[in-house]
Amino acid sequence: MASTLSTSNPALQRAVENTLRSVLALGVAVQAVDAPTTPQIARAVQATENRWRAIESEFGLLNSTDVARLLGSRASNTRSFTADQRKAGRVLGIRRGKSYLYPGFQFDANGVVQTAIPTILRLAADADWSAESTAMWLCSPSGWLADRRPVDLLATEPDAVLAAARAKFNTQW
Repeated sequence: MASTLSTSNPALQRAVENTLRSVLALGVAVQAVDAPTTPQIARAVQATENRWRAIESEFGLLNSTDVARLLGSRASNTRSFTADQRKAGRVLGIRRGKSYLYPGFQFDANGVVQTAIPTILRLAADADWSAESTAMWLCSPSGWLADRRPVDLLATEPDAVLAAARAKFNTQW
């Protein structure tokens, strides 16, 4: 995409090109909706997308083949194996586009699912939380954990993370 700004600063040039691509993509998305889109909704959608990109950058978002390999599966159909693990509440899978991706933070250095993950998934499901909302909660500071992120404590303080999850997912308004 050619921009109208000519600069010798490659970072600035990339920023301009990314801005133009974003404007075009958002324009197409807004046109696809029959009802008017408010600026607040557009900002919320973009903020959510920025969060997913930050999570992917920090922890990785693995595909089903990567997860099956990490879990030591010898199944010929890795997508089916990983989907079965997700549906059974053993791993956290989030819908991105037309497929599921699996945040890398749920696996320890040996590729084993962090012990608290299945319980967190059960608690979240019981509270009607989506996998996406659960992943966002795990990556956000929690008052139940002195403003630390649950994801940072999965390996070292799983009981504290579980207590925070119970408190969060059982909160009624």
